[in-house]
Amino acid sequence: MSLSISLTPEQAEQRFVKLGISSRFTEKEREQFTTTPVVVKQGGIFGFPTPIDNSALTLLEIKRIVGTDPSRQPCFFEHPWYADEAFMNTPCPPGWHFLHMDVLPESINRSTDYVRSLNVDGLELPAAVEVVLMLFLHFAGCGEQFLLKKHTWCADRASLDRIVTVGAFGRNGVFVSGHPAGFSSRGLGVCAKVLNVPPAGLEISG
Repeated sequence: MSLSISLTPEQAEQRFVKLGISSRFTEKEREQFTTTPVVVKQGGIFGFPTPIDNSALTLLEIKRIVGTDPSRQPCFFEHPWYADEAFMNTPCPPGWHFLHMDVLPESINRSTDYVRSLNVDGLELPAAVEVVLMLFLHFAGCGEQFLLKKHTWCADRASLDRIVTVGAFGRNGVFVSGHPAGFSSRGLGVCAKVLNVPPAGLEISG
């Protein structure tokens, strides 16, 4: 996938409204995010801004808003295990977020040991809430579901020393799971997050 997408604050806010999420941008933030940073990476990149008004941008709150009914997409697949996990209450930090829309081919079937090489390439693991927002914001805009058959490792840690994964966003909703660091699977890779994006005009290359 080489197509790249970058949402303006207005587009992101319109999709928040469509999803039922209350977060809004201030006029100052709208001006700040008018210029999209330069992102030059191989593969499809999805970029979106989030506001300081981020109390609704936690996985727990997003799940409360969109629900778990598979007949009303987007939704979460109900997994009791994550109900009391700390990462569910972590808000998405304000600012720009640029994530690969699909797992990096070379990351498939690799454990989290692979992550050590990401920083060398200016990439890192995304937060689970960033991945879910990417999936849901895109779906709200065009009805397309990324990560239909793949999961991505995330930066979040869960109980029992598990690492959070997000994906399989299909007819049952998005799955939030947790696995030991040494786990690997043919359906698991990394939708890497781009680091150190400078504030400049848009130039996303595939």
